[in-house]
Amino acid sequence: MARIGDRGAMSHGQAPLCFSLMQIYNPLKSRGRTIWYHILPLYCVTVLMIIFSQLRLQPVEETVTVDQNRAKALPPAPASTSSELPVADRDIETAGDQVAAAVIYLKRRQNEPALYALEQAREAADRALNRKPEESKTRDQLLATSREIEMVKELIRKGKPGNATRELKDVNQQLESVSY
Repeated sequence: MARIGDRGAMSHGQAPLCFSLMQIYNPLKSRGRTIWYHILPLYCVTVLMIIFSQLRLQPVEETVTVDQNRAKALPPAPASTSSELPVADRDIETAGDQVAAAVIYLKRRQNEPALYALEQAREAADRALNRKPEESKTRDQLLATSREIEMVKELIRKGKPGNATRELKDVNQQLESVSY
């Protein structure tokens, strides 16, 4: 059997036993494979990129249903002027600020500053109490607030800051209702 590259005798009508490198490697066939293996996937990727970019650019359509009874816009509410606002009592506001400070101190586990803030709050509530008429709803609420502040101070001294914080939130709400 003859091998590639053997130079043997060749008889008529038989293929030569010697093959050249050009006969094995045909550049025309190789170029076709290059197109199919390299260019076609690039083309497919480009087409897919164009398709996906077009899908992303389509606007989203939203449908809004409007109640037919409310077809007209509501008229704007009249803006309140500063003369319509109630006047806040400065001492009651100070008491509320001090109660809020005491809550913060208790959350940070600082009992002494909380007790000092509560003392300041009670003094401010007492000043507001002295200016109120003898029999008024505000005076009764301020008296109740002063008693609750003293009760909270006792809770702090007994080492119950959690209970004191809950009570102080109630006191703060009372002061907010009394303030106006």
